[in-house]
Amino acid sequence: MPSKRIRNSLIGALCLIALGAIARPISAWAVHLLNRTNSETAAQRNDARAREAFLAVIPVLKHPRCLNCHATGDFPRQGDDSRVHVQNVRRGIDGKGKYGQKCSACHQEHNVAGLNMPPGAPNWHLPPAAMPMIWEGRTPGQICRQIKDPKQNNGKTVAQIVEHVTADKLVLWGWNPGEGRTLPPLSHGEFAQKFQEWHRFGAACPN
Repeated sequence: MPSKRIRNSLIGALCLIALGAIARPISAWAVHLLNRTNSETAAQRNDARAREAFLAVIPVLKHPRCLNCHATGDFPRQGDDSRVHVQNVRRGIDGKGKYGQKCSACHQEHNVAGLNMPPGAPNWHLPPAAMPMIWEGRTPGQICRQIKDPKQNNGKTVAQIVEHVTADKLVLWGWNPGEGRTLPPLSHGEFAQKFQEWHRFGAACPN
């Protein structure tokens, strides 16, 4: 009868053989899955359709509901005419106002009822000073590259950008801006769909 040491060695050898037999098909399956994923991604990529999808959202990004917080200067705009915000409001380091003039002093989590009364949504703010995300005066290609740049978009991936424009309540406010304010030219569903198409087809930017 084999000794205990021999038995253990045999068991160990059998285990290694079994693991090898299992590992080889698993490894082959993983390589196949990776190749299939890469192939599907390559098949899905369509720069022309991605650029077309991004160009479709530009009228929304340039609409006052978006542009008033993404305009040139260190201050927000207001109204459909994008006039300079009253009370000499300034961006501040975190985008939430400077000194005692904080955005939250007037902008609550919901619109104040009444014509042209202060609008509101959770976490009301401008982009922070280090990443102001200015779209005014920029071409569609410049806006696209800016949005994709992790150094300018707070480290977001393209997928996270899509999630932001799809679900962020401050973005959604643009389609519920309160009395006296116009809506963007696309519905929010159409806007989000175009961003999703841009991502799905490879997120190429217009020239």
